[in-house]
Amino acid sequence: MDLHASVAALGEQLRGANEISPDPALFNDPDVFAAERERIFLQPFVAADHQTRLSRPGNFFRFDAAPRSIVVTRDSEGGLHALRNVCIHAGYPVCDAEEGAAERLICPYHGWEFALDGRLVEPELSSRIDPSRLRMARYPVSIRNGLIFVDPSGKADADELGAVSLPDWLAVARVTRRERHSTTWNWKLLRHFVRSSPDLLFDGGCDDSIEFGPMSFLFV
Repeated sequence: MDLHASVAALGEQLRGANEISPDPALFNDPDVFAAERERIFLQPFVAADHQTRLSRPGNFFRFDAAPRSIVVTRDSEGGLHALRNVCIHAGYPVCDAEEGAAERLICPYHGWEFALDGRLVEPELSSRIDPSRLRMARYPVSIRNGLIFVDPSGKADADELGAVSLPDWLAVARVTRRERHSTTWNWKLLRHFVRSSPDLLFDGGCDDSIEFGPMSFLFV
């Protein structure tokens, strides 16, 4: 996808010495957002959550990465899986719940059942069709210093996570609470707000911050 004219113009401004004046299209044009999804939000890796959210076999949670809904699961043997939240039958979302514990994921549309590793649980079909085709699409997933990272592009190697710098204490940390905030702001405005005003989100502010993605910040 070619860069939108407003993006190219901003690049020229950033390379120059004059005052920067962003084109309003950067914040409201659908073509700009489409390019951002492709070139920013679908690049490896996305920090999905902390490993304690999948502390027990059977745990799962759902999150969105750009246009894709992804379910991250811990199977009965402790294996970690990141699955595209789409039924292979009719394309309906398999998981509506934000998190939970289960032995299987069941699509509410026609009741197709999937194991927590994404395999379709349907013996009659499995005996007639290549089993490798009867599973939900998967993405690379890995844990580094306690954080669960998913690659929504499906192209990266887990070794690329070596470039992510995170404090060691995260591996033994625990999550004390979760909050969800809704906004109609463009993500670039929100990013600037969060980075410049962490004291409005955390009592007493923070001592340090670590950035490891377009919208992935760790405030300490």
